[in-house]
Amino acid sequence: MQRTTDGWATAGPGLDERATGPLVRLGLLRAAPCEDQAGLPAKAGRTAAWAVQLTDDGWDALLYAQVRAAPPTAEAPSPGLQQVGLRRSELDTLRRFLALRGRLRHAPAPGLESAVDAARFNAASNRWVVYVSGEQMESMARAFFLERLGGSAAPANRFARVYGVSYEPPPHDAGATATCG
Repeated sequence: MQRTTDGWATAGPGLDERATGPLVRLGLLRAAPCEDQAGLPAKAGRTAAWAVQLTDDGWDALLYAQVRAAPPTAEAPSPGLQQVGLRRSELDTLRRFLALRGRLRHAPAPGLESAVDAARFNAASNRWVVYVSGEQMESMARAFFLERLGGSAAPANRFARVYGVSYEPPPHDAGATATCG
């Protein structure tokens, strides 16, 4: 592939109509019009059978792919915070729990919502990573407890097994519920 000064890439090894056609159809590349292609041999120094140019979407796709492929910056958590790796379904459970924050009798711990919003995917562990305090860990355990009651016990079980935190409802006095006669 050889580039010209006006942004066209001319045919070379691996750059032909068959290879770039799908990208042209997606709108990521633009094929050179016949009149432009006729003038390319003089600029490229050889015959150009095919020439393409990145579109704005093509540039953006390359930039996005570069950022997406870059490993997330390893920020050290603030003192007192613990790193927690969550499966996608567990993150979804926390989001449902946080969506109820104004209606729950036991509100989520302060800062849990911002911690969940800041979750970053770690491809190496295939987990969403959040940094939370002990109080936020307890609140997460409560969310997984509620999920256990209405859906799946897997998040609560895994959280207790991996992080040693589980939510147990406070014991109630059985005598207080007896009928008065």
